[in-house]
Amino acid sequence: MKLLEEPGAELAARIRCEVAFEDRLTGYRLRKRMGPVPVDLYSFEEVLRFLCEDLIHLDWGRLERWLEAVIGDAELARAVGEVGRIEGSEQEKTSRVRELMALRWVQCRKTV
Repeated sequence: MKLLEEPGAELAARIRCEVAFEDRLTGYRLRKRMGPVPVDLYSFEEVLRFLCEDLIHLDWGRLERWLEAVIGDAELARAVGEVGRIEGSEQEKTSRVRELMALRWVQCRKTV
């Protein structure tokens, strides 16, 4: 996995904060009888925790745009976009994106 450069203090602070209601990201928990159940995600940390769950769906393109436009992390957004465009199962993509986001989260915890 490609390593991400250390974020600056400003980016690290944005990554650790909640976003406004209109900037939230929506994912889906997949349920046998109910189908996809929407889940509103208001922070980088919530998205990371969501990616650790089983039976979920997150639109990789939407996550890429959210990371760049709302969070302001263009480098991570590009890396997530690359993962979203590769061939492979959703489980593999989820695992790779989770690893990237976990790496960034650890970097930010050291920075702030």
